[in-house]
Amino acid sequence: MNRDGWTTPPVVGAADESALIAAVAAEALPLDLTAPVLHGDGWENVVLETRDGWIVRFPREESLPFAREVEILDRLAGRLPAAVPLIAYVGAQTRFAAYRKLVGAAFDRAAYLAAPARERDVLASSLAAFLAAMHSCLTPAEVAEIGIPPVDHGRDRSVVAVGLDTLPRKHRPTVASLVERHERMWAPGRVPGPSVVLHNDFHTGNMVFEPGRAVGRLVGIWDFSCVAVGEPTFDLRYLGDSPRDLFDRLADQYTRLTGRAVDVTAAIVAGRMENVADAVEAGQPALLEAALARWAAFDSGR
Repeated sequence: MNRDGWTTPPVVGAADESALIAAVAAEALPLDLTAPVLHGDGWENVVLETRDGWIVRFPREESLPFAREVEILDRLAGRLPAAVPLIAYVGAQTRFAAYRKLVGAAFDRAAYLAAPARERDVLASSLAAFLAAMHSCLTPAEVAEIGIPPVDHGRDRSVVAVGLDTLPRKHRPTVASLVERHERMWAPGRVPGPSVVLHNDFHTGNMVFEPGRAVGRLVGIWDFSCVAVGEPTFDLRYLGDSPRDLFDRLADQYTRLTGRAVDVTAAIVAGRMENVADAVEAGQPALLEAALARWAAFDSGR
């Protein structure tokens, strides 16, 4: 769509279903708003899915880089080996973006673990191909023009260090050790480069795969609101919540495809540091308990 002269409107006042429906209805867009499905579990965004196949995505906070994500998605159209949101409408009165739903199968952990090695490699290869393309999809001039920021590797560590005493006492030694490892591993120059354009929210919950197959190739990916510049290793950190086998296959295939080294241990530590920072910032120790269970499953190879 033509966005000449478009200015970013305010975020929606409430994230409940009736308020979101009213915000979209006020724009008089050709979307079917009868009985939409509300997806309210996202950290940065809340989503209405319409009966006629549209995703309407509302940022939760004024500070989120909504206009930058719109610009990034406009630039990425046709540059990547998997479908990404093609924004057809942006709100004029309320801040939202609408695009056709990306269709495919959700990641099936049990099916992946039961699949033969060749099928696991096909899926991992498709993820590696996406990252390889994403990491070189924008020129340095485009990065500067759009204003894509560098990753701040110290931010989560600082949050955790300050909030360590708010966590359950029994977990503090584990978290303190994690802080020390993160500070050492992510010191400047320790993780191999070069700096690339990161998707920066790369996990299977933001993806769909070939339908009709137990384990299929990546066919669609969304949520480009966190795009940043940093080391390729950093884009692997959320795969620490996936089976360890997928994480290792992806890392190996990415290196074979690009010739770039990745530090798998540093990626795991970065993901875990973010898990703890989320628990501290939300004031919800239960998030840490859930994260510890995922870490144990990952470390056991499940």
